[in-house]
Amino acid sequence: MRTVALLVLACTLLSRAVSAADLAAAQREGVVVWYTSIGLEWLPGLVRRFEASHPGIKVQTLRLAANLLPARIVTEQRSGRYGVDVVNADNVPMAQLEAAGALDPQTQLRDLYFTTTVIAWNPKKLAADGLRPPASLADLAKPEWKGKIGIDATAYNWYQGVLETVPGARELVRAIAANRPYIAAGHDAIVAQLAAGEFDVTPTAYGFLCEAARAAGHPIAWLNPRPMLVDASLVGLGKNAPHPNAARVFLDWLLSKDGQQTIVDLTGRSSRVPGVHNNPRIWDPRAPIHIVGTPDAAAYNALVSEYKTLLGLN
Repeated sequence: MRTVALLVLACTLLSRAVSAADLAAAQREGVVVWYTSIGLEWLPGLVRRFEASHPGIKVQTLRLAANLLPARIVTEQRSGRYGVDVVNADNVPMAQLEAAGALDPQTQLRDLYFTTTVIAWNPKKLAADGLRPPASLADLAKPEWKGKIGIDATAYNWYQGVLETVPGARELVRAIAANRPYIAAGHDAIVAQLAAGEFDVTPTAYGFLCEAARAAGHPIAWLNPRPMLVDASLVGLGKNAPHPNAARVFLDWLLSKDGQQTIVDLTGRSSRVPGVHNNPRIWDPRAPIHIVGTPDAAAYNALVSEYKTLLGLN
């Protein structure tokens, strides 16, 4: 399993140079197969940008939720079908694929993009309830927030980040849970329901989704905790990739300045590749960051169970 230290090292990545021979070999293959968890609203734009800059190479995509990708790929490979060239997903599913031997053992996993988790609130709802915006996670344990908090039931990465950065994290989350939070299901849902005024505040919102809602005119504001909680989406080559040359050219582009800027511009995620311009509303370059670690399977299962127990979901 990769550790947070390796993730931090990946901030220095820059793509290697693609030679004319590499590109010619990729064009002879003519296609690259990409299994991805990137949303369907952004995927066509990414594909168009790559194909426009690499004529002769077409991208075939399969989009699945990140947690479904490991089972799909492992099942295919166990049946003797090696269909995926490039795959990306959150760190835990990618670690599962790595542990199952489903990725190219000669190629290291790399950071494709970063996602921040923020404390977000609805300013109109707060004004109506006579509340001030929270200054930190600890504020949400105070009695005035009872019944006014929303928490994503699937925010295991947030909970892990809190455990790794906040002293007394379990007691703090238990105190927040005692304020009877509204339980939502999924990162999209938590932001949509916050914008609709179903609750006042959430500590489990993705920064890029908050910015998209704000830009669309919804009443949402947020702050980055210190340190910023950051999740990495990882990318790698599949084992026995059927189009190895096209796969390497495509991977090289995804990790290049052009590919990274395209991801940032289309999806709102963030990059640590030098020269890429992130949205400063989402990625505060002055803030310390904490990249959430990648637990092994047993630790992850224990984390999920503990989180559900604290929220009364078991």
